Amino acid sequence: MERRLVWLAAGLLAACQTPGYDYVTRAAPNYPAALDYTDVDTGRFDGPAGAAAERAFADLIRTAELDGQPWFNVIDPDRPQGVYEGDVSVTSYRGEIWRTNERKCVEYDAPFDCERRAMVERECVKEIVDVDVRTRLIDLESNRVVFTSAKGGTNTREDCRDIAEYPDTGQPEGQVGSTLYETYAPYDAPYGMIEAAVPAAVLEFRTDIAPYMANVRATIVTQALTGEEKGDARFAAAVKATQGGQFLTACAQWDALAAAYPSAPGVQHNAGACAEARGDFALAQARYAAAAELVQAYPAANKKDAETILESLTRISRGRREDALIEQAEDSGGG
Repeated sequence: MERRLVWLAAGLLAACQTPGYDYVTRAAPNYPAALDYTDVDTGRFDGPAGAAAERAFADLIRTAELDGQPWFNVIDPDRPQGVYEGDVSVTSYRGEIWRTNERKCVEYDAPFDCERRAMVERECVKEIVDVDVRTRLIDLESNRVVFTSAKGGTNTREDCRDIAEYPDTGQPEGQVGSTLYETYAPYDAPYGMIEAAVPAAVLEFRTDIAPYMANVRATIVTQALTGEEKGDARFAAAVKATQGGQFLTACAQWDALAAAYPSAPGVQHNAGACAEARGDFALAQARYAAAAELVQAYPAANKKDAETILESLTRISRGRREDALIEQAEDSGGG
C-alpha cells in the first residue's frame, strides 16, 4: 500500500518537538478484533439519552471511512455479523458559581446617549454534566462479547443575571470573591444536557471500531553517534534542513550519507525515517533494524538517540503488523 509523505510546515514546531517527518498512514483500531466485524448494526443503549446514543452510533457506523471509502458493509440489516449495544450513565452533575462587577450604562437619554453609569454586580452559574457511554460489540452467531469500551462526554451551560447595582466610584471590574463549587445529584441532571453530551462521547469510539488515518512523525537522531558521522558536515546540515522544514533536501542528504557510511547507526536510522515517511515501510524497518544492531557497538552513544532508534523500530514493526491486519480484513470483505 503506497503512502504519501505529508509535507507540513512542521519545521516551525521543531523547537518543541523532536524533529522528523510527518505523514499520514492507516492504523488498526484500538481493538483489532473489530476488524473481523464489518457487517454490523446498532442495538439498544439503555440509560438516560440512550436513544441519542443509538442515533449517534448508527451515524458513526454509516460515516466511518478508510481511504475515502465506507468501511462497514452492511449486507442484511436483519442478519448482521455483530451489533454494538450499550448504556449511558451520568457520572457527575456539578456547578460553578461566581460573581463579577461590571461597569455598565444603566440609564439612557436616547439611544447611544448614556445618562448614568453604575457598577453592576452579576451572578453567574455554570452547570456541568459528565456522562459515560459504554458499548459492547456482540457476536450475534455466538452471542459473545467481542470487546467492551467506554468513553466520556461533557456538556456545559452558563447563565448570568444582574443582582445588584452600585454607584460608579471607580472601583475595579472583574470577579468578586472566589468561585464556589457545588456537587448535585446525578439523577437531577437536565435531560437536554445529558442528550447534548452523548454525541461527542460516541465519536470517541471511531478509533475503537474501525481502522483510521493517523498522523505519525518519523523522528530523526540529531546527534552523530560515531566518528564517521561526526566527521561529515552533511550530518549537521541534514539535521538543520529537517528542523527548517526542508525535508526533500534533508532526505537526499540522509540517503547519500547512508550509502557512504553503512556502519553508522545514526545515518542509517535517519535514512530509515525518510523511507518510512515516503511509505516504504519494508526499507524503513530494515534500516531501523540495522541501526539498532549497529548502535549496540557504541555503549557511549547518546542514550536518548539510542532510544529513538529502538522506538522507531518498534513503531514501524507495529505499523506493518497493523497494515497487514487491515489488508486481511479488506480481502475478506471489509471496507
